[in-house]
Amino acid sequence: MSSIRGVVVGVDLGTSSTKALAFTPEGQAVADAAEHYGLSAPQPGRVEQDADEIYRAAMRALRRVIDSVHLRGHEVLAIGVSSAMHGVLPVDERGEPLGPLITWMDRRSAAIADAWRADGTALELYGRTGAPMHPMLPLCKLRWLSESELDTFARAARFVSMKELLVYRWFGEWLIDHGSASGTGYFDVRRRAWDERALELARVGPERLSTPASCLTRRAGMRAAIAGTLSLVRDVPLVLCSSDGALANVGVGAVDRAAMAVTLGTSAAARVVVEEPLLDDQGRTFCYALDDTRCIVGGPTSSAGGVLTHLLDMFLPDVEERERFARAIELAGAIEPGAGGVLCLPFLSGERAPYWDAELRGGFLGLDLAHDRRHLLRAAMEAIVFALFAVARVLEQRAGSVNSLLLSGGLTHAPLFRHLVADVFGREAWLPDQSEASAFGAAVMAAVSVGVLHDLTDVRALVHYPERIAPDAERHARYAEAFARYEAAVAATTPLVHAKP
Repeated sequence: MSSIRGVVVGVDLGTSSTKALAFTPEGQAVADAAEHYGLSAPQPGRVEQDADEIYRAAMRALRRVIDSVHLRGHEVLAIGVSSAMHGVLPVDERGEPLGPLITWMDRRSAAIADAWRADGTALELYGRTGAPMHPMLPLCKLRWLSESELDTFARAARFVSMKELLVYRWFGEWLIDHGSASGTGYFDVRRRAWDERALELARVGPERLSTPASCLTRRAGMRAAIAGTLSLVRDVPLVLCSSDGALANVGVGAVDRAAMAVTLGTSAAARVVVEEPLLDDQGRTFCYALDDTRCIVGGPTSSAGGVLTHLLDMFLPDVEERERFARAIELAGAIEPGAGGVLCLPFLSGERAPYWDAELRGGFLGLDLAHDRRHLLRAAMEAIVFALFAVARVLEQRAGSVNSLLLSGGLTHAPLFRHLVADVFGREAWLPDQSEASAFGAAVMAAVSVGVLHDLTDVRALVHYPERIAPDAERHARYAEAFARYEAAVAATTPLVHAKP
């Protein structure tokens, strides 16, 4: 490790907020900031965001952190960037947005994804891209734009993500890291290049996309206006880093097959780092680039914090919005495991892994007159963890058993969720001392790029686990029975949502 008096900054352009952190090479936190923003759902199935709003939030969060760094007498050695995956933003020749950012939650291209899954195209592409077919993929979104919003599609000079937009505004260059590129559905994860057949299906050429680059790529010489806004010297390097999911693994110390990163935030995911691409013969798990040699395999669920927030709006309208989560935890905690026999299917926005079915829908089963909102809240929280356990079980079949679960995401701030993970999975759940895993992971990867750290595995010396939760055998047995009912309910209701009226 370097003895330079300085810090590395990590910034995560997330779905609901941008978080920025500054750390010394020894892992000591120096400053942090967060800026929040919302989502727009103008029509059923459409979920969008204002790209300029996110960009302004990122600049505010970075400026706050950098001001705190300077106040404490440190210098910024590098900035690493993490970003939510799968977003698509059409921009013109000047890099100005032509419409909203189409987020990973958007399902407008579901029919396209379904057709490709039905005719075998999905599995063929998966064999090269490692990306399971789903309307979250930019591949599906671009095809939809080419068919349904012809004017926007024709006017767009490029289709980019939020990270690409930020890099362009800082340096005037369109670049995309391999980690983010592998979440598009048109990037060959082995060749580390755009897949020609996938681009044909998306109806774009590589000239309308950014140039893929190593995750350790750094750029210096930011535009003078950007340096002035952030109170930085222009030669501070920005490092592309990787996707938010991959960097969350780094941020919690899950950098080999021994540990599984379990994220419970707006969405959820289970991920393991492997040394080379590892695919599932049924296409149930993703395989994305982590850095120049390693990959992450895993699966995301849509049924997590975003779904819970919507349910809290319905069940707790009498509680102030900022207090709803804490109140929900209190109410659910008063109910025994198993929620009194109430079972929740949490698929309010379809589901990704392991089903990859955008048409799945949610509901509650087993209700009787003895139940109240406490049981519904408990059942919803258990179902969120069941959904993730369904992914983890497939993942361990492919990548092997893990020794521990390393937690991240806003839901894990609640002890109830931490215990649910340990008890449902039947494994120890470790809570790291870095609460914002993706931003910290970006800082670590940036430190590797500029030589402050030797390798990503150095993160093991920086992350500590103040809480290690062992599973309770009795609760694990009860949840095993409840999970079997959950799986049976998914299997029984799936044909109903696909039945033609």
